[in-house]
Amino acid sequence: MKRVLIIVLLLLLIGNFSYRIDLRKSPHELIGELMYFPSGTAIRALSMGFYAPLADLIWLRFVQYYGEHRLTDAKFELMYHILDVLTTLDQKFLYAYTLGGLMLTTESNNPEQARKLLHKGIHANTDDWRIPFVYGFIHYVFLHKYHIAEAYFRLSAQKPNAPDIPQRWAAYVLYTKLGDLRTSLGLWIDLYMSTENPEEKAIAEIYIRDIKMELDIEFLNAKIEEFIEKTGQIPYTFRTLIAYGLLDSIPAEPHNEDYIIREGKAYSTWQFKFKR
Repeated sequence: MKRVLIIVLLLLLIGNFSYRIDLRKSPHELIGELMYFPSGTAIRALSMGFYAPLADLIWLRFVQYYGEHRLTDAKFELMYHILDVLTTLDQKFLYAYTLGGLMLTTESNNPEQARKLLHKGIHANTDDWRIPFVYGFIHYVFLHKYHIAEAYFRLSAQKPNAPDIPQRWAAYVLYTKLGDLRTSLGLWIDLYMSTENPEEKAIAEIYIRDIKMELDIEFLNAKIEEFIEKTGQIPYTFRTLIAYGLLDSIPAEPHNEDYIIREGKAYSTWQFKFKR
């Protein structure tokens, strides 16, 4: 009976905490509330084995916290703190590590916290291949530390039930270490194809579209430069390049926007609307 009572009290505590978050209007007040979120160690000690339902509830609060800040100030000062609490409570909550690592890097702009969280996950889940893969992925795509990326891709490949993706990328990084856009695109596509988590897929889709746009702009700028070299004139539209025979057609902009020419350079209209 005492055990059940403790669990009920914990649920009420977290539920009351989340209710208070919902009612807070000031960002400073919200941050103040989150600073008092119970530590994962304390909750784990009191939960008496009921880790999963409490972790699920905290995960829902994390999604709520992310959504609130994504739509307002885009500041995520306490993202790591909440993920640390969650993964201390439930060390096997794999998506908290992989999605959390990606979000800490891409949304919170804090790859060091992502590294810390993923290291924690690697040590707590020694048979999982995705956590070291994401660790290597972040080092390759964002930090450009290719020797570390190669080592963790290789570690990922050694895990039970690992697909061929980490082994393939370990070999590629070992022999090339290019870090170019096309390589990054391939990694994002592999990440997208290998995950079942919709949030991870959504992050991958954003970067796939962004990189495709950058590659298109790189290609279009090369055609503009070729036109200028041959004619001595600056084109004002891509139709001029098509008429001259340098382009077959204008690539489809991956954000459903348009490619334009301004002052002799190619741009996407998306760049002026939604700068990352």
